[in-house]
Amino acid sequence: AEDDPLLTLVNPWNTLPEGWTVDLVSVGGGHKVDKTCYDDLTAMLEACKTAGFRPVVRSSYRTQATQKQLYENKVRQWKGYGYSETEARKKAATIVAPPGTSEHQLGWAVDIVDASYQVLNEKQATMPAQIWLMEHSWEYGFILRYPVNKSEITGIIYEPWHYRYVGVEAATEIMSRGICFEEWLAEQKAQ
Repeated sequence: AEDDPLLTLVNPWNTLPEGWTVDLVSVGGGHKVDKTCYDDLTAMLEACKTAGFRPVVRSSYRTQATQKQLYENKVRQWKGYGYSETEARKKAATIVAPPGTSEHQLGWAVDIVDASYQVLNEKQATMPAQIWLMEHSWEYGFILRYPVNKSEITGIIYEPWHYRYVGVEAATEIMSRGICFEEWLAEQKAQ
């Protein structure tokens, strides 16, 4: 399973593999994902809507240029608060991944919010669509990628809106055990 591209680790310490390619399809609203996760993402969003909730894709595939722009904007913001260049980059990186280290560049990550509350902060975890997604995403091969109390391991703040496609088998195990992707991958390597 280690050579399964679906289990590619992209985080602050592991950059996007050289020559990574995506086969993009539209999910509406100007958003695109890799074809590999399209059917499962569509089914998950439809099931969430059928259950009476209103999920909205806020972010999806990002190019290197888009990721660079988002990261540099966040760095400027921290510098505006009086932080040095080095400190601003460090702080920014916990919120917006530096280019080449964002899962959004894989084509398998989506930020999904509740239509009634589209702000990316911890309150998102209390929204009806989000609660449904946290409970059911694994059934469609998605994991909540940056769970609460795992920031030390993931290098990213708690993001109760960022879902990553890893396939149903891996997602089921990761979500049922309450571990993060890094912890699960380390176990796989150890076996």
